[in-house]
Amino acid sequence: MSRNGEIKNVGDAYTQNTIAFIESTFHASPTYKVMKVDSSVYTDITEMDGRVVEIERLGTLREIVLRPTKNLEIGMSVKIDDEWFLLIDKYGGTGSTSIKMLAIKINETLRWRDEEQNKIWLENKDNPSYVDNDYYSFKCVASATDLGSKSKQSKNEIEWNKYDVRLPVGQLFVSVEKNDITEEIGLNHRFIFGRNVYEITGIDDITTVNDDGNGIIQYTAKITTKRSEDDFNKNIAVNKYLKDSEDQDGEERLW
Repeated sequence: MSRNGEIKNVGDAYTQNTIAFIESTFHASPTYKVMKVDSSVYTDITEMDGRVVEIERLGTLREIVLRPTKNLEIGMSVKIDDEWFLLIDKYGGTGSTSIKMLAIKINETLRWRDEEQNKIWLENKDNPSYVDNDYYSFKCVASATDLGSKSKQSKNEIEWNKYDVRLPVGQLFVSVEKNDITEEIGLNHRFIFGRNVYEITGIDDITTVNDDGNGIIQYTAKITTKRSEDDFNKNIAVNKYLKDSEDQDGEERLW
């Protein structure tokens, strides 16, 4: 199609007719659903319709077919039948007659307090009237298996079990939308998942990121020792950090 909207050739005409047909019949599919959308980056998109297919072999996965004129991005979360899913892969693009997204069920929440939030909590945690709502919280996927392509074999400390499934040694892969806040998570930061505490040992903010720098950060987290200050009521682990190099005593403080 030319810039003024005129059809240039038979191929363009066929593509436009196909898109028009898909748009007119899109809602008629038995797999049609209207999904809520959540993103800290693309905040203008709050709802999207699509055709959703469960991948039977892996019940936590969904394939989502979007309208040819609509678009979502990797890292966004969608709510399907009262459950949230993280978009982890995309096929097709603008102008395509078929845009597909691969989504995985969200099973955890990444919660932590920054330095000031943690200080306030430690000072007030034993006060019965203290209301503790000052912390960061992001939906995430925590799993012993990697996201995406099986060709990614570069993770450290990976073993194979007898079923030929990649299994981290006492580790989890934690995947969350990349934004200005989650980018601040660094090595040695501690988080609570389930009944255990994990420490960040690896950060991949390249593999699943688009040209705009948005997408998914995948952290490698290794199980670590619990501390008395860890808050299992809110599932928020306490963190320590070293003072800046200009501090001569090298004293550690809670972060």
